[in-house]
This record gives sequence, structure tokens and C-alpha cells, in this order.
Amino acid sequence: MMIDTKKKWGRASNACKESLSTLVGEQGMTLIELAVGAVVSMLVVAGAYAVLTSSQKSTHANDQIVETQQNVRIAMDLLSRDIKNAGFGWAGPVSGPSSTSCATPIVPLDKDPTGNDMGPDSIRLAVPIGSSIAPAWTLANAVMGKVKITGVTMSAGAVANMATEAGGSLNGSVVTIAGASTVTVTGVTPSGSTSILNFASTLLPAYPVGIPVYLLQCVTYSIGTTAAACGGVGPCLLRNGVSVADGVEDIQFAYACDGCVATVNSGVEDRMIDNQGGAAGFDQADFITNSQWALAPMTPDKIRLVQVTVVARQTDADLGLGEKQTTMALSSGPLQVSDHNHAQGLFVAGDLTTMNPPYTQYRRRILTRTVETRNQRS
Repeated sequence: MMIDTKKKWGRASNACKESLSTLVGEQGMTLIELAVGAVVSMLVVAGAYAVLTSSQKSTHANDQIVETQQNVRIAMDLLSRDIKNAGFGWAGPVSGPSSTSCATPIVPLDKDPTGNDMGPDSIRLAVPIGSSIAPAWTLANAVMGKVKITGVTMSAGAVANMATEAGGSLNGSVVTIAGASTVTVTGVTPSGSTSILNFASTLLPAYPVGIPVYLLQCVTYSIGTTAAACGGVGPCLLRNGVSVADGVEDIQFAYACDGCVATVNSGVEDRMIDNQGGAAGFDQADFITNSQWALAPMTPDKIRLVQVTVVARQTDADLGLGEKQTTMALSSGPLQVSDHNHAQGLFVAGDLTTMNPPYTQYRRRILTRTVETRNQRS
């Protein structure tokens, strides 16, 4: 008996279609099911948004922590380097921009030399430049030594470059040969591809060709508070009026000296820090925070250690990690930095209460370092 397979498969196909149609019609989603699905989807999206927002704010906060840490270290490294090199072959005085002058290698500029500070300190330093500048500032001819001379020949291009660094003219500038001999330039004489630095007749030791020559400059470190001074958002650390580290709001200096107390070794230097606090041995009390440094024997040339404290803050306030745009309270209260209580004002009296955002909404980093003035000498 023959079976019609085409008819058999046709009947089966029709049966499947009818079953599928019935299944679709009976299993369609209800309004309640759609509402539940929408609610679940919204919860998933809201959760993802909350995680993304929290992650973004956390990343921003971490970036600011790193940036603040970098700023405080940059400021400390710059200050430490120049304090160490202050008075490099000192002959003084050394001029600086805007008619400033370093009458001594270190010029302390305490905010209030007679009492507790109401703001950041400043400092003025006579420091050498030239070791990393091209063309190299070196001697083109040897100096025989043991005879007075009135000039030295510099390598090609060095004098013109030195004049640029000095503000256009070297006349009256102080230069030092290898940090050992310091002279004041009286003029420049072209000599072929080289030039001669002229100075008053001076007895120099022997120097070979290639010895480096440095230009001494008076630099001033201070705190800038305005966007114009800082090239953006203040505050910042200024070096001769140029911003060199963002976010630095306070610098404080304390000084330890040798031979600045008349009752200690009769005021004679003995290579030991003078005891200022009375307790035996060297301690924090031997650092001086308030002094004019103008009356002998307490004069700047006696300074042997400088304790530097730098305070940097983040450039803008952090928002809470939630979805609300609420700023976080990051500082529990005003800082005490050396002899400066931030509650008594930062840059002007009352700044603590007038900051926007408020003082407590900035994260801060404090770094303190004691620097030896290894190159200060008369």
C-alpha cells in the first residue's frame, strides 16, 4: 500500500502552525509583566549610573591627591636646591628683577618678624645659574694663577647667552668661576668668536680651559594668590614672580645659626648650631621663626640650617561620592604651620572664613624638610 508522503507532511505542517498560533496568542505579555520589566530595567540602569558616578568622582579625587602631592614635592625640591646653593662663591651684593637685591646669600623675609605670622613667609636667595644652559658657560683660555688679572675669555656664545639671562647686560652682574672665585663684571670685550668678561684687577688661582662659570642671581620665593599671578587658579608658589608650583598656599621658614648668640661660645662660630631653647642637645627649639636678622650677631650670614615647611592644597573641592552634587568636608579644622595658625588668616585676615569653597572642603598636604646651607660662605 502506497503512502502519500506529501500529504502526510502537509498535515503535520498545518498542525504545527496551528499549535504555534495558539501558543503565541495564549502566552503574550500582560501589562503588569511589562511594568515589572520596566521597573527592573530602570533599577539596573540606575545602579549602573550610581556606580559610574561614584567611580568618576573617586577617580577625580585620586587625581587631585596625586597632583597635590606632586605640587608640594616640586615646591620643596625647588626651595631645597636654591637654599643649598645660596652664596655659591659669594661676593655680594647680587641683583634681581624689579630692583630687588640680595645683600647676603640668604635674606629671610618673615611675614611678621616680631610675632606669629598672619600669612606665608618669603625668602630671597643668591643662587647660581648656568650649569645646564647651552652653549656651555666655560673658560676658553686657561688662567695661569698667582697673578692679578682684569678679565677672562669665555667660550663662544657664552657671554651673549649670559647677558640674556642677566636681563640684557652683564655690567654689574656677579659671576663665579667654579664657585671658588667671584667677581663683578664691569664690561664685555669681543675677541673673535669669543668674548672677555672684564672686572677689577683680581688675584685668581689657576684654572684650566673648560672650567664652568656661573651667573649669580637674586631670586625671591613667595606665594601668589590671584589667577593672574598664578596663570590660572591661585594659589601658587612664585619664583621671581613666575608660577613654578600650583596649589601651594603657604611656605614657612625657620632658621638655625652658628655664632648668632653672644652668650654661646662668645658669639664665635664653632661648627655647632647655637642653643636657642636651653635644653641640652639640638632640638626644634633651636630654630628661630621670628627675627629681623639685622642686628649683630644675629645676621643672615650665620644661618646654617633652614627648616622649610610647604603646604599645598587641591585646586578644587571634591564632590561626595553619591549622586548629589554635595561637596565633601576634607579638613577637620585650620592647620598650625610653624608659627602660622591658619585660623588667624592665610593671605589676609579673615581669609579662613571667606574662602569659596570653604577652607574645610580642600584636601591639603604638608611637607617639612631641614636643609643645610652648604654653599653659604663669606
